Amino acid sequence: MLPPGSPPTLQQLLKDLDEAIEAGDQQAATILELAILRFLAAEAAEREELERSVRARVARLGGGRSTVPSLPRPQDLFTHRGPAYLSGEPAEPAATVRKGILYPVWFATNRLAASSGTGFQAEGRSAHVNWGRVDVHVPETHRFGETGSSYWQRMWRQYSLRPADDHLRIEAYARLSEAAFYEAVRQELASAQAAGAEPHALVFLHGYNTSFEEAAIRAAQIGCDLKVAGATAFFSWPSAGSVQAYPADEAAIEASERAITDFLVAFATECGTAKVHLVAHSMGNRGLLRALQRIAGNAETRNQVRFGQIFLAAPDVDHDLFLDLAALYPAYGERTTLYTSRHDRAVHASARLHRAPRAGYYEPYTIAPHIDTIAVPDFDLDLLGHGYFAQAAALLHDLYDLMRHNQPPGQRQRLQHPSLPDGGFWQLQL
Repeated sequence: MLPPGSPPTLQQLLKDLDEAIEAGDQQAATILELAILRFLAAEAAEREELERSVRARVARLGGGRSTVPSLPRPQDLFTHRGPAYLSGEPAEPAATVRKGILYPVWFATNRLAASSGTGFQAEGRSAHVNWGRVDVHVPETHRFGETGSSYWQRMWRQYSLRPADDHLRIEAYARLSEAAFYEAVRQELASAQAAGAEPHALVFLHGYNTSFEEAAIRAAQIGCDLKVAGATAFFSWPSAGSVQAYPADEAAIEASERAITDFLVAFATECGTAKVHLVAHSMGNRGLLRALQRIAGNAETRNQVRFGQIFLAAPDVDHDLFLDLAALYPAYGERTTLYTSRHDRAVHASARLHRAPRAGYYEPYTIAPHIDTIAVPDFDLDLLGHGYFAQAAALLHDLYDLMRHNQPPGQRQRLQHPSLPDGGFWQLQL
């Protein structure tokens, strides 16, 4: 299978796929299919070599040299003062000033702490939960619904005289005790109230193939774009952050159910606001569903906990299990909205892998009592079509309106009720 210790090449992935198909291994073939699609969607790793090649070809027409100015080097596009957690590129001098804001996100995680003392490992479960705060730099050039442009988008914007570096970056971590964590969250909410806003909190549960750093940045992007008047938090379970590690992530989210439950109960009761909204993405929906089941089954918590809006984004949950337990959502939430798409290749691959439909990819769409199902069109935002929940502007606007007004679908903009036989769902309009 895949060589350990280094990223696989496309040739190796294709070879492994052929071997899996020949062996009749459906699970391995599906995981490898995902890996190959991700590989094809990745940015050009040999960017400078490609530029030299293009220049050499064009030079044949221009008397031996190209007249186009050099593209900015990758380190010029990505430099920042904070640790280079995602890009692995060098930090810029401390004197450099970047415009934007520092957006705080509060976290709890059952990942193992990194040996460096900063951040958390990609794999490995801790017997204890760690709490803290991450400051994410949101640049002035941030584009609504994005955590940063691809290389080719940045190149186009560079030549269109538009800013190139729009990536969100982690600037700092701060570990906190549980008591200090909730005191800090309460202060954040109190500050929002003092500024004249109705305070509320947002908790994000990430999906599979997500590192701690990626979860922090995505939580910051969602919270910033939704203009959360209060605190944005996330729980990071120990996803391996790899397409090939799908089975390992399934085991990790299952083993994290108690930790997720304890965090949600504590956050809802300790943060100091009655409005705690939940966003669960992909495999994170399994953790949320099991957490609600545990809350309902515990005499001490079943009548204590209540959430605001519950957003189920592209849930990688068995369709029949979802319907069996769907009554839990309205029992513990003000309103529950299921966002699903027939264009979501990642959840479709999960359905094939499990040989069973998923709640986030099913035709006819998943319909459950007292849950609003919203069909999301193909926004063509990434090759797997799995990031639409945070990237599609229309969808983010729908989340924004729900958090503030709690209106039913028929009273919200951008939603249309299709005149179909199975018209128990709504269609999101661009």
